[in-house]
Amino acid sequence: MNNLAKLLFFKTVIGPELLTICQYTTHQFTYPTSINQTLKYILESNHLSLSIQLKQAKTLLKIRKLIPIYINRHTIIFPIKAKRSPIQYFINALAINGLKSHGTQTIIYFDNATFITVDVAYVVVHKKWQESLTLSHLIDQ
Repeated sequence: MNNLAKLLFFKTVIGPELLTICQYTTHQFTYPTSINQTLKYILESNHLSLSIQLKQAKTLLKIRKLIPIYINRHTIIFPIKAKRSPIQYFINALAINGLKSHGTQTIIYFDNATFITVDVAYVVVHKKWQESLTLSHLIDQ
């Protein structure tokens, strides 16, 4: 089991420079790049290609927006914001313990009493979470 098994989420940072926060169950790491470059790096370190993973997920799930990305059997990340959004999140679907609606926001719960509050409707997060779990079952068969 590698470090990605403990991955919870990626989040962009708004500021004068491009930064991506990578939150693990026990620690946090900041990449000095955009979220797309960070994802490409993580996938390449697992001998995968971002474009191929996206194409595979599109074909299997028959969706076109907010496509989940399969990295390994312990890590499937899904976006919850559009590509052009200033703050982007990629959540590890297999690390989620629960979701809770809080007005127009959603609270996502992980292990070790870790949680993140995102400004996205509960229905959207739940749908993308379920699509990611479906992708996991389809690929792992």
